[in-house]
Amino acid sequence: MKVAALVSLLAAVSFASAEVVWTFKKFQDGVEVPLEQGPDTEFQSQALKKVGEVRKRNNRMGRAADATVTSSNWCGAAVTGSGFSSVVGSWVVPTISRRSGQSSSSSPALAQWVGIDGFSNSALIQAGTLSQLSGSTQQNIAWSEMLPAALRQVNLAVSTGDHITTNVTQTGATSGSITIQNTSKGTTLVGTVSGGTRLSSTSAEWILEDFESGSSLVAFAGFPTSTFTGSAIRSGTSVSPATATLIDIVQNSELCSATLSGSTVSMKDS
Repeated sequence: MKVAALVSLLAAVSFASAEVVWTFKKFQDGVEVPLEQGPDTEFQSQALKKVGEVRKRNNRMGRAADATVTSSNWCGAAVTGSGFSSVVGSWVVPTISRRSGQSSSSSPALAQWVGIDGFSNSALIQAGTLSQLSGSTQQNIAWSEMLPAALRQVNLAVSTGDHITTNVTQTGATSGSITIQNTSKGTTLVGTVSGGTRLSSTSAEWILEDFESGSSLVAFAGFPTSTFTGSAIRSGTSVSPATATLIDIVQNSELCSATLSGSTVSMKDS
């Protein structure tokens, strides 16, 4: 499936106020191949929208109940502190579904990504995959974003069930690089970015998100339990998600809950 064929998902729009500039290269089995740069979209991933904190028991080596942040848009895990320069994560593109009460004409969706910042500030550099139902067909794209610009589609074919590994690296106060690898297809997208909001390097994240279209969250898709594995670089040292803050999506009710098992982050549909 060509990424450009996403029905009701993509719209080219102008973001004159966002002076974020991307460059991309594409590789097939390690050899550079021609690449058509993808468009901006009508969608935008956002910094964490915190709802509150709860105490919930998890399986982190028998520890007592830990604080979990609740959010209307993020589910997953974030390591926090200072000096984060890079984050990597791997996941499988899930088969998504409509939730009870969502009409057959609705187009529920979700995004999976890794990124730097956004947990406690309005800066964010990130990259990942996005999935949406159009009728009975699931459509998937790869994308990258650096606030304040919109989410940008990148022309890397993604199918349901594909294994994805993504690396996001901060290279300067307002610049970075991303690598999105579809290991199932042997393709890799490498990009650089500059001109975004100044990064503070205070968090790294592994997130499943209910993103925005316009000023509203899209309908959040149902999904099977999804996992991230990965690590981050903080002040030159590798750190895992094992000590991360967990994040659950709560809207009218809890829709996604996160747990940790060692360095694996699991997101469960609630």
